Amino acid sequence: MSALEDYEDSIRNMIEQQGYTCAEVSSTLKTSLNITKGSSQSSIYKFCLDKNIHKYNYGRMSKSEIKNITTSAVQVTGPTYGRKLVTGFLRSKGYNLGERSVRTSLLDISPFYVAQRRAVVERNTNPSAYYAEYAGHKLHMDQNEKQNLESEVLASDGFSGKITAYALMPFKNNLLKYDNVYKSTCLKYGLFDQIRVDFGKEFYLCLYKDLYTIQILGLYHQENVKQYRTNTNRPEYIQTMSRQNHAAERKWVEVNSRINYPLKCVLRKMSDDFEIDMNDPVTKFCVSQLTMQCCNIGFQQLIPSWNAHSIPGKGIPDRLFASNLHTQRLPCIFFPPSEVVAEQYMQDGGRLTMPGPCGIDPLECDQALKERVKFSQT
Repeated sequence: MSALEDYEDSIRNMIEQQGYTCAEVSSTLKTSLNITKGSSQSSIYKFCLDKNIHKYNYGRMSKSEIKNITTSAVQVTGPTYGRKLVTGFLRSKGYNLGERSVRTSLLDISPFYVAQRRAVVERNTNPSAYYAEYAGHKLHMDQNEKQNLESEVLASDGFSGKITAYALMPFKNNLLKYDNVYKSTCLKYGLFDQIRVDFGKEFYLCLYKDLYTIQILGLYHQENVKQYRTNTNRPEYIQTMSRQNHAAERKWVEVNSRINYPLKCVLRKMSDDFEIDMNDPVTKFCVSQLTMQCCNIGFQQLIPSWNAHSIPGKGIPDRLFASNLHTQRLPCIFFPPSEVVAEQYMQDGGRLTMPGPCGIDPLECDQALKERVKFSQT
């Protein structure tokens, strides 16, 4: 029995759905799953022959078939997705089409959308060269508050550009960022060498936790942490000005144009037409919750598309991340709940804001209505 039998579904998905080569599959198995036995390129090639695993030849698809698939994608993504993100969106759904065929279809399907994007999109040059040695070198975290009723946080790998986690919350909150962004990334992908954030206090618990991880192990000197981080010659975190946190800031352009600005325009119009009263705390709570749900739908669609699209001069984030990942895996005991870390932080003199709603929850004092809502959701 081949050592790869247990990973047949994963290998089939990588090759048939994501278009990986045998070399890329071999690298992914070794770095991400720590599989060394039977994971050579030749072994994977033989395994794929035995299991009839091969790439789907999308070159055989007719123009009308590609056009139909692309039309369905545009109906979901709308006018703001160009050829690269539409290609990424299709790859995330299992269609490994090329950018040229997608571009041709987009010109036929929605020439007006194409003209709009060409008119308003202007490429910005990077003011300074950016460098990340490998996936797991830098974890960029940044916050966006284009919507007044909710706050958004993204975490992304500096080397590949892959978005590793996101969180939506009514307002800035260190505990939610720690649990939903920092902790979830570290448990899923491993401990990064360095965290990169803006100046400010919104990520203090994550930064403090990065040091706290070292302290609870009893390791107070940087050279003694080599077994827990890939490169301990770097500082645990760096805070920079917003405009210097390029890798994080530039993703908000995509998020704002595709998620935040359309929602903001609708909410502003409703407020101007007196359809909603944002001074009413109950209305404020309901609109905040609905806005977060709508944003969440947009993020669930955008992030897989981003991670599967091709970045000029780099490649596809998902593939780059999987084949170049160098992080140290730590058990969940090293990442206690946010309440535990927060208590330790405050005992050391820090101050934190606890999670809470935006406005007043109309169900807070109505237990019967709460039960009805809970019953309807089950």
